[in-house]
Amino acid sequence: MARIKGKSIIFEVDSTEYSGSVSNVTFSSAVGTLGFGSYEDSLDFTCAVTGFQDVQAASLWSELFDNPGATVDITYAPHGNAVATSTQPHFTATGYAETVPNLGGAAGEYFVYDINFILTGKPARVVA
Repeated sequence: MARIKGKSIIFEVDSTEYSGSVSNVTFSSAVGTLGFGSYEDSLDFTCAVTGFQDVQAASLWSELFDNPGATVDITYAPHGNAVATSTQPHFTATGYAETVPNLGGAAGEYFVYDINFILTGKPARVVA
């Protein structure tokens, strides 16, 4: 059994790594409209991200804030490994941020934001 323990996260958007900018990444699915086709065709896939607010031009927060609705390619390495393997795969997906990230927070605390990416399909498992 290869349980995943979140010690470090590698998270990329459009091939730019933002690993230190996020603290939580979760891919999930929900049943959407059932229609013709397979069960998987009825699933709606999302990627929920918690990130640290950073207004520098090269930050993930700025990328999402400045480009609302832009389609992006996401790569997630839940094991924190730089190269995908069969035992520690990466996952890739395409989608767009549902909103722009929040700005602000409590005094004396790091400001964070939660944002959901609406994915165009099921994330792909990458093993090599």
